[in-house]
Amino acid sequence: MIERLVTLCFDRRGIVWLVFAFAALYGVHSFRQLPIEAYPDIADVTSQIVTQVNGLAAEEVEQQITIPIERALLGTPGMQVLRTRSLFGLSLVTVVFQDGVEGYWSRERLQERLAELSLPYGARPGLDPYTSPTGEIYRYTLESPTRSLRELSELQAWTVIPRLKKVAGVVDVTNFGGLTTQFTLSLDPARLTQYGLTLSQVVDALNANNSSGGGSVIDRGEQSYVVRGVGLLRSLQDMGHVVVKTAAGVPVLVQDLGELRLGEVER
Repeated sequence: MIERLVTLCFDRRGIVWLVFAFAALYGVHSFRQLPIEAYPDIADVTSQIVTQVNGLAAEEVEQQITIPIERALLGTPGMQVLRTRSLFGLSLVTVVFQDGVEGYWSRERLQERLAELSLPYGARPGLDPYTSPTGEIYRYTLESPTRSLRELSELQAWTVIPRLKKVAGVVDVTNFGGLTTQFTLSLDPARLTQYGLTLSQVVDALNANNSSGGGSVIDRGEQSYVVRGVGLLRSLQDMGHVVVKTAAGVPVLVQDLGELRLGEVER
């Protein structure tokens, strides 16, 4: 059989060369159509559930946040591996699915389980953006000899990250480090006693004066003007001028009760 095939190939050399050339051209064409990446995605479908609870120690996070999430996810269709990590104020749950499971389908199953879960301290678990574990492509740092760390953080949050997210194929940009500005009030207990105030009264006054309200519409000829009250606190000066109470006809301001300064959100 093999001898007859070899003899036939020698007798029909033109046809053999034609078939060989066609196969070579088809192979080159197929190779050029292959979706080639520098780092092929060979990882399993993975999703990460992140829950932030400020102020809780790692042990409390594990007992009251991580373990309930684990129990809720048990029996999820297609789940292969479940890994958890509890840190100060942070719970991380990583779910690895079996081969062949579609990514968005797996996230829907996780969302169904999490929707039925009720956690203490108002904790709300959320899914990280859908990316591959091998999808990190670039790291960079922001440095400046003239700008402070707070200014660099604001530049990163309001300018750099939004522009990077406009790039096609970029799913998310994760930020590490930096300072998030917050207004800080250090109350003086002696002044609170002097004015007969409590901490809850100061907090209520700040909350009540840190909001905007909508009014009616005023018609002027053929035009209408919307009435709106803008009351959001935009600076330390605005915060210091909030009236907490009135004593003998004199307003007691927030700035009379302690020290105001720019602080940073706990990282």
